[in-house]
Amino acid sequence: MKLKEVKVNPKTMKVEIDVLDNHKIYIIKNGKVVSLQLPEYGETKIISFGGQVDRVEMKTSIKV
Repeated sequence: MKLKEVKVNPKTMKVEIDVLDNHKIYIIKNGKVVSLQLPEYGETKIISFGGQVDRVEMKTSIKV
C-alpha cells in the first residue's frame, strides 16, 4: 500500500484525475489529495474518525 500525493492547482484548488485509471481511490483530507493503489483481489476498508478519513485497512488475497 503506497500513498501518493496528488498536486492541487493553487489557483483553482482543484485536481485533475484520470477517469480511465480504475485501480485507485482518492482521499481528500485537510486540503491535500492522495491516491492509493487498490490490490488486484482483496478487501479495502476506509475508517473515519470525526468525519474525516483516519486510516485505510487492506486485506489482500491471491486468486488461483
